[in-house]
Amino acid sequence: MCNSLQSSLDERSGSLSSTCQFDVAVLIVGFRNPEDIRNCFIALARTEHYPAFDVFICENGGREAYDELVEALICLPCLYAECDPADAGHIAPFTDVRRLRFKRRASNVWIGCAKDNLGYAGGVNAWLKPLKSVSGWKGIWILNPDTEPRPNALAALVERAEKGGKAMVGSTILEAGSEGLIRFRGGLHWQTFAARGTAIGLHDKLGDPFDLRAIEEALDALSGASTYATRQCVERIGFMEDSYFLFFEDLDWGARAKELGLGYASDSIVAHRGGTTTGSSGTLAGLSQLSVYLEHRNAIHFVRKHRPWTLPIRVVLSLLHALRFLMHGAPRNSVATLEGLFAGLRGERGQPAWHR
Repeated sequence: MCNSLQSSLDERSGSLSSTCQFDVAVLIVGFRNPEDIRNCFIALARTEHYPAFDVFICENGGREAYDELVEALICLPCLYAECDPADAGHIAPFTDVRRLRFKRRASNVWIGCAKDNLGYAGGVNAWLKPLKSVSGWKGIWILNPDTEPRPNALAALVERAEKGGKAMVGSTILEAGSEGLIRFRGGLHWQTFAARGTAIGLHDKLGDPFDLRAIEEALDALSGASTYATRQCVERIGFMEDSYFLFFEDLDWGARAKELGLGYASDSIVAHRGGTTTGSSGTLAGLSQLSVYLEHRNAIHFVRKHRPWTLPIRVVLSLLHALRFLMHGAPRNSVATLEGLFAGLRGERGQPAWHR
C-alpha cells in the first residue's frame, strides 16, 4: 500500500498507522456531488503551504458515486493517482479507500466509500475515529463539499486557535454567488427565547468593521461549512453526534465546545454555495423535503438535550413554519415540517426510514 501515515493504511489490519506527516486533517463528506468536490479541490490546491494537511473524504452515495468521485478527482491537473486501484485498502466503515496526491504539495487525499449513507456527522466521524489513534496532527478542518476556501483560509483558522486559545474556530462564510456579501461571521448565536439559531454577521459586507470580542462572545456554534477544531477539543468533547444524521450536528458540537472557547478568524474566507447535497434551492418551495423534515425533527432533539425548558417554544415555531410554507405555496414542505416535528417528539434518530 502507499506510504503516508508512516505506512498509511495497514492492509492487514485495515487501520491507520500510528504517526502522520500532516498538521491538519481536512474532512469532507460527499453525497453524489463530484463536481462540488472537484471545485473545492481546485481551491484547496491553492492553499498556503503552512500548515501541512491531508484530505479525507467520505462518499456517502454508494459505490457508483464513489467511482465517479475518484474519476473526477484523478482528472484534476492538481492531483495524480498515488497507487494502482488494485492496491486500494479499506478501513471500517468503508468498503474501499483510494489514495491520491497533490502534485505541488506533500498532501495526500484519502477517498473512502461508506458502506451506507452515514449522514453528515457520521461521515465526519468515519475518518475522525481512526484518526484519533494517529499521533502528530493538531487539528481538523471540516469543510462542506460545496465550498471554495481562499488560499489563507486554513492558516487563519489555525492562527486564531493558537494565538487566541480557542478550541474551535469558524470562518467568514460568503453568500452563494456573492464575493462580497457575508452569510456567517464564524457561525450562529442561539436565541434562547425564540428557540432558534441566527447567523452572526448576516448581510455584512467584506471590509465592514466588526467587534471580534462581541462576535466570539455571541458564538454558540460554528458554521458547519467551515469548522476548525483542535485535537485537544476533540479529545475533550468527543465525536460529532451522528444521531442527527443531517442538520444541527454543528450546533450540538458547538454547544459542547463553548466552554472551551469558540473563535472567529475573519481572514479565513470561504465561499459556500449551500443546498447542493440536499437538492435545495433558495426559495421556500425549492427547499428539499428531507432538509425541511430534518431541520424541524433535529431542532426538537437539540432543545431537549441542551435547553429542555424551551421545547414548547420550539414546537410553536415549527407550527408557524408549517403555516408559512402553506401560505407561500409550498404544501409539501408544510407537511414535511409537521412530520419532522412529530418525528422529533417521538424521539426518532438517525436516517429517516422513508429516506433509505
